[in-house]
Amino acid sequence: MRTAFRTVIALLLALLGSAAFAAGKPMPKPTAYVTFWFDTEDYLLPAADDAAKRLAEIFEAQGVRATFKVVGEKARVLRDRRRADVIAALKKHDIGYHTDFHSVHPTPSEYSRDADWDEGVAEFLAREGQGLLDLQRIFGLDRAACYGQPGSSWTPQSYAALRQMRIPLYLDDASQVGLDGRPFWYAGVLNAFNLRGYTTRANVKSDEGVRAGCEEFDKLRARALREGGGLISIYYHPCEWVHEQFWDGVNFAKGANPPRSEWKQPPQKPAEQTEAEFQNFARYLEFVRTRANVRLVTASDIVSLYPDRAYAQPFGPGDLAAMARAVEQEVSFARVGERTLSAAEITSLLARAVEEFARGGRLPEALKPRFCYGPSSASSATVESGAFAWPRFVEACRDYTRATARLDRMPAVVWIAGRAVDPVDFAATLGAVVAPLAAAGQAPETVELRQGNWSVARYVAEDADNLWGWVIFPEDFRAPKMMALARLQSWTLKPAMLQK
Repeated sequence: MRTAFRTVIALLLALLGSAAFAAGKPMPKPTAYVTFWFDTEDYLLPAADDAAKRLAEIFEAQGVRATFKVVGEKARVLRDRRRADVIAALKKHDIGYHTDFHSVHPTPSEYSRDADWDEGVAEFLAREGQGLLDLQRIFGLDRAACYGQPGSSWTPQSYAALRQMRIPLYLDDASQVGLDGRPFWYAGVLNAFNLRGYTTRANVKSDEGVRAGCEEFDKLRARALREGGGLISIYYHPCEWVHEQFWDGVNFAKGANPPRSEWKQPPQKPAEQTEAEFQNFARYLEFVRTRANVRLVTASDIVSLYPDRAYAQPFGPGDLAAMARAVEQEVSFARVGERTLSAAEITSLLARAVEEFARGGRLPEALKPRFCYGPSSASSATVESGAFAWPRFVEACRDYTRATARLDRMPAVVWIAGRAVDPVDFAATLGAVVAPLAAAGQAPETVELRQGNWSVARYVAEDADNLWGWVIFPEDFRAPKMMALARLQSWTLKPAMLQK
């Protein structure tokens, strides 16, 4: 009887989380993390300055913080209008970057559309770098908390530029890349982007809109809590409270690019309507922040909540074998314990593991990943089958490791015994090789080339009209070359794990 009783107790402890339960600590409850962010962009209508200040004060009055993504020209206009009061109010919150001029053509997707990888990175730095410097100087920032594109003017090359700009988070909403509505890593940058199913907002123009928005938020909150916690994204533009039509649509729609002397201010709402909408928003904010198991977070908080654990400590032979089995079946990201790895990180680790095995006759006990981007061009390899002597395969792994370190990205082809192999097939072949090495501890005489299943590319959209619906784009705008580059960077894609 006592044995049976002890067994039941042990099972209960395991189910409840034995460590916390045995220590008498309360079990951690799932939390719905909610981020409010504001694209602070209208530098034409002076009333938009006051709208941004009012929103900052609404959050301060309720004891919470938001994220304001500020356009470089908006920061300069606030300075030139001597609106130190607005700057001071916004500085109490997180400040992100929202490009230099927002909707003035060419926007990021336009100037990146036909650029290769390096050219697109350089162009982004050249066109957007000064705005960031001005934003940091005017607001007294060491660095911006996040970045987000204007409209849906997204570009993959911006990610490498953001890393150089020391911006740790991509915070926005569009459809070019996404991972099941959850935060993810892409091209070495954390993304709270395309959180479909976890993005909402209330229509603050009416009481009914607020009620409907509260009901919708509660549904997302309940869903996030059922799934163990997660991030909910809510965004607006301060100018929405004061204008009848978006400032940029008045001036730059469908590719229009008038000189500055011809820019027009958008029509403004009546003051009483603006005031009613601010009061409605304050009610909505109060509802959201006071719901049970809800915590409001800024861009900086998101970065802390979703650390990249892959680089925290090395991986051992068992981990390497698990990665190998995963990539042999599917060239994609994989989860190893509480850590996630991109296909590029896995391929790099396995190639180095083969090198180490060839030197010492065993898989390494401690191996850390090295970040690299995906290829900058599509593979031209035509080899789809064949066998290679073990020493030649080891040599290919060594060359691959050197190439990624030199280029800071994966090569478009991997050379094995003088034959050009697609990186997808190389990754799958590594998987087929490393898993048996862990088990048998003996190198094969020959290595058979495997055809890989590059499934991770499905998380990046194909070029299509629905990606480019922003009113500012020229009619019939498309970007097939840029989206092909974006799919190549899916090698770097992986889920971001919530730190609980």
